[in-house]
Amino acid sequence: MSHKDQITILNKMRFLENEEDDIEEIEHILNELLMSGSKETISALCHVLHDDIEVYITGDIIETIFYIVERVGLENGLYELVKGISKMSPDADWCAKRIHKTIMNSESLIPSYIEVLKKEEPSVKQALIALLREISEEQPDLFSQNVNKILEQVK
Repeated sequence: MSHKDQITILNKMRFLENEEDDIEEIEHILNELLMSGSKETISALCHVLHDDIEVYITGDIIETIFYIVERVGLENGLYELVKGISKMSPDADWCAKRIHKTIMNSESLIPSYIEVLKKEEPSVKQALIALLREISEEQPDLFSQNVNKILEQVK
């Protein structure tokens, strides 16, 4: 089955609304994508994310994204992630924040993320900076230091 077909199945099953929706099938697809997904799979998985899907499915998708990011190379992978985030549905705001919190909790991801943001189009960069500021305001004790570190270097 192609990656495109697998993403289509994930989109159909992500809310677990139908009897034939199967969490084991979702996990199987994510495991396959984790092992063989290309950098384009990263942005495709971003489009699957939605704030109303089950939290554990969201966590599994985000975990899969970051495994692929590491496998394809941090800067290339994070570039695809930023591209995917910039096109995420407004109904995936919580998911976008969770992705950014993951980045900010990883000292190994921050330098590559900064380099990606430096190269981004101004509109995308400003939207992501606004998201980072929002996260910092909501949880300053956890994220303000790393958000400030990113903002100092990206401006």
